[in-house]
Amino acid sequence: MNFIKGTARNQTYFATLDDQVAADNSVRLVDAFVDKLALDKIGFGNTVHKSEGRPPYEPAVLLKLYLYGYLNKIRSSRKLERECARNIELQWLLKQLQPNYHTIADFRKAHPQPLKSLFRLYVQFLGETGLLGKNTIAIDGSKFKAVNSKKNNYNQIKIDKHRRFIEEKTNRYLQQLDEMDEQENLTKDDIHIKKEKIAEGLKKLKERSIKYDDIQQQLDATTDRQVSTTDIDSRSILIVKSIVEVAYNVQNAVDDKHNLIVHTEATNTNDGKALQQAATQAKQNLNLKKEDNIMLLADKGYHTGAELQGCQQQNMTTHVAYKEQPSVKHIANEFLSENFAYDQPTDSYTCPAGAILTSLGTWHNKIGSTNETSYRFKTYRTNACKTCPLKSQCTKLPKRIIHRSEYQDAVDTNNNNIKQNPQYYKRRQAIVEHPFGTIKRHFGYTHTLLKGLQKVNGEFNLVMLCYNFMRTQSILGFDGMLKALKTWKPNYRKVVCAMKTARLQRICRSNAGTPILFYRRILFLNAG
Repeated sequence: MNFIKGTARNQTYFATLDDQVAADNSVRLVDAFVDKLALDKIGFGNTVHKSEGRPPYEPAVLLKLYLYGYLNKIRSSRKLERECARNIELQWLLKQLQPNYHTIADFRKAHPQPLKSLFRLYVQFLGETGLLGKNTIAIDGSKFKAVNSKKNNYNQIKIDKHRRFIEEKTNRYLQQLDEMDEQENLTKDDIHIKKEKIAEGLKKLKERSIKYDDIQQQLDATTDRQVSTTDIDSRSILIVKSIVEVAYNVQNAVDDKHNLIVHTEATNTNDGKALQQAATQAKQNLNLKKEDNIMLLADKGYHTGAELQGCQQQNMTTHVAYKEQPSVKHIANEFLSENFAYDQPTDSYTCPAGAILTSLGTWHNKIGSTNETSYRFKTYRTNACKTCPLKSQCTKLPKRIIHRSEYQDAVDTNNNNIKQNPQYYKRRQAIVEHPFGTIKRHFGYTHTLLKGLQKVNGEFNLVMLCYNFMRTQSILGFDGMLKALKTWKPNYRKVVCAMKTARLQRICRSNAGTPILFYRRILFLNAG
């Protein structure tokens, strides 16, 4: 029987690397993209050239390697090193250079900020190519496992449990010592051997006790009520229902036109306080002004009064899902607080029975789980409850009391937006879940390889850049994307200014008492 025959291995043939890479291979787009950039303008030009020893690799070489790797589901620096030796596409892309895995890994760790700038620069390219609608963005977060096991994450309950175990084990050892002194059938050698083992066990328990004392000091110095010992920035975060992982929560803002990511940031908190920052950064990345209106879509995890108010003050129309008020056994549904009508001019509520509830105007503080003030609220009540025939359906207290948050106006505006335009919110899932689904299921990126919030941020900006890159090729096609890259004129000034503004805002939020001019001075001095 005849079979298809391969080429003889000792056959000589003449071909260039360029001949072996197809004309429409996506590796050519990676090459064109990086060659288009002045990498030193976004922070990749910090390579030190020494007179002695081997010269360093050009930053463009390592950046091309990482872009190719992440686009092809290869993140490990050791795997990338192997691919450089056997992958024809990488040999073409890197001109047969083969960096060491250590050099490859160091490049990613050393450039988190430039990687963020690179992502923003690519968003600029998407906007200039007409791929962004700039009208509606959806925001969501997804958890990615950190380089820190649950075993090495501690809270007060866990520390107390370990201390109890150490104390119980110590007591058992001491009890064994007492019992040995009373046992007459043991020889001196047996007693000596057992005492040595017990002494060794007590020494280990003492070392463990010192370890947990150190962890306790770290815990007392934090406000998070938890400590991670491998990656100190990672946190134990609720994933779904009762499932908890030590992870980072990556926030994405996605434009609705082609489901392209316009902002990404890794955080170590849940979604409750992430909405305004993510939306503001997305608006800056889209080069929109404060007066420009955008539609903002998010799920109920982002439904926080302060965040909604902050977004609305920046001309964002919020469509953030809210929880329906749960029913109460002793309250009829028509007497739930949402059915009390508020009148803003008189600052009063009208109950379903027609009585007017007023406030003394005193603000009360709602205290959060970490003893900080979550928000302020006023209370409203009426004397009509004493003679109301419907009181038994409304409250068991002498008077019905209604609480109104200082952010209630923003909450009501948002909730009315949802009720009046339910079709807008229904688009959220299709817009923002698409990138996370692709990244986790197609690419398989469910965890980070780096430690520390800053480095993790750099890696996920690279991940989201590669998602946008792949999606751009799907939309424009190879020829269309190559043409767009060649005609694109990057505006580095906008990216650098946006990064400095974001840094200034973060510093001012964390140090509210320090004058803003002081921080502007620092950023100016460190501009280089």
